[in-house]
Amino acid sequence: MRKLLGLLLISFVLLIGCTKNDVEEKPVSQPSVGEKPTSNDGNDQSSGEKPAENPGQDQDDEKPEDNPGTTDQGSSGVTKVKIFLIGIDDNGASGKKIGGNDSAIPVLVDIEPTKAPLKAALTKLLSLNEQMYGQSGFYHSLYQSNLEIKSVVIDNGEAVIELTGDLKLGGVLDNPRVKAQIEETALQFDSVKRVSVFIDGKRLDEVLSLK
Repeated sequence: MRKLLGLLLISFVLLIGCTKNDVEEKPVSQPSVGEKPTSNDGNDQSSGEKPAENPGQDQDDEKPEDNPGTTDQGSSGVTKVKIFLIGIDDNGASGKKIGGNDSAIPVLVDIEPTKAPLKAALTKLLSLNEQMYGQSGFYHSLYQSNLEIKSVVIDNGEAVIELTGDLKLGGVLDNPRVKAQIEETALQFDSVKRVSVFIDGKRLDEVLSLK
């Protein structure tokens, strides 16, 4: 009986050894949760963030004044403006009638490219020192004067022109001519509706009344 029990026990042990975990479990990979591997080549575009566009670069450019009647208003600035001269006894035939029988006549001139064409036009006008402009026969009432621009400001449609220096005229007939040449040169621009001119802090009308 004991021998039979011993055989049964041995058979049972052998059976258990043969059937134990014939198939081993494979280890389960544990992927990282919520993370993506980063690429080292610098070309990963999956982050959803856009690179900053030129931080620190100011792109607010100054705008040129409106300038009808001139050309080449490109990115390099205005290169042509009008200055106004006097047609004596023209009686308004060639330009705006001023004074008794004179006309303020526009002349297109070249200037260095600029974003401030009003100041450039006035500078060109004041720089002329000939009584008659070239072969045109137009009179320049400011040819004896020594005036420089102190400041030019356009505010709410008004051009405030501050001049400094010495104003010399050829006679009382030059009073409306001087005023017309400066004002009409400023009024060519759409942004200018009114003009105020000062010479050394005094209004132009006041200065002219003393001449």
